[in-house]
Amino acid sequence: MNVFFFLLVAGCWGGSFIAIQPLVKVMPPLLAAALRLAVGLATLSVVLPVMKVPFCIPKGLRVRIWTTGIVAFGVPFALLFWGEKSISAGLAGILNGTVPIWVFILGLLFTPRAEPTSARKIFGLLAGMGGVVAIFLPKLLAVDADPSFLGTVAVALMAVSYAASVLMNRTLFSRHPGLSPFTNLFHQLLAGFLVLLSLSLAFEGIPRPDLWYPMSTVVAAELYLGCVSTCLAFMLFYHLIRKWGSVRSATVTYVIPVITLGLDFAINSHMPSRSEIFGVFGVTVGVVILNLPSPVRAKI
Repeated sequence: MNVFFFLLVAGCWGGSFIAIQPLVKVMPPLLAAALRLAVGLATLSVVLPVMKVPFCIPKGLRVRIWTTGIVAFGVPFALLFWGEKSISAGLAGILNGTVPIWVFILGLLFTPRAEPTSARKIFGLLAGMGGVVAIFLPKLLAVDADPSFLGTVAVALMAVSYAASVLMNRTLFSRHPGLSPFTNLFHQLLAGFLVLLSLSLAFEGIPRPDLWYPMSTVVAAELYLGCVSTCLAFMLFYHLIRKWGSVRSATVTYVIPVITLGLDFAINSHMPSRSEIFGVFGVTVGVVILNLPSPVRAKI
């Protein structure tokens, strides 16, 4: 059953990049991101009481949890939704796959004791960064300005923000093991929603629902993103962490880019470019190598 949950999480998150694109074509990206979190919050508000999970968190943790929520949801969702206005869903999925690479890099910079290095990990880092270079190099060398360049940069920064939130959550749970992951998720979604809604009102103005056409597509996409990709997928992912541990559960990252590329081709008929193929290969190889277990040394 856990293997099924693993594949379901990968499918939910892989499909989210496909669902975002029709939204950002007809409505402001920051508002679309805020509505995704609003639907996720509404779903959790129904699910948590059924699971008898409390909504309250200790006062001393509110600032830390809300700050983590802004880094985990507010910043990356703003960058992702804005970036997908100019890049394909498949490329967004590939760049999302770089999160473990940025986790390793940020860990070396800020928590070096928790991120031991080795020649194997350095090789994995170089392979993963080689995949990132393969994606960006054609855009940098283009004779004319590539309109997708800024979108690619935005989604790459999304992956960096996700990585920072992974380290922040890891520290949070290690210091407060009694904190419910589902209560934590609710408050982080709330913080991200408030930031995105404020940014949308400040930069995109008052929403105009009469311009969101076709409305059925908008509703379907937001329900999928909020209920499935945000609420269901994260709850299943936390279940896998409890059953399998964080390292094994994190291997879902390997599968997401492949699923997104397949869905992007099947639904949007988008064929990945040669640089994207090289990119996903380099990123996947790098992530796999970085997450290989360290060899156990025999005691003499």
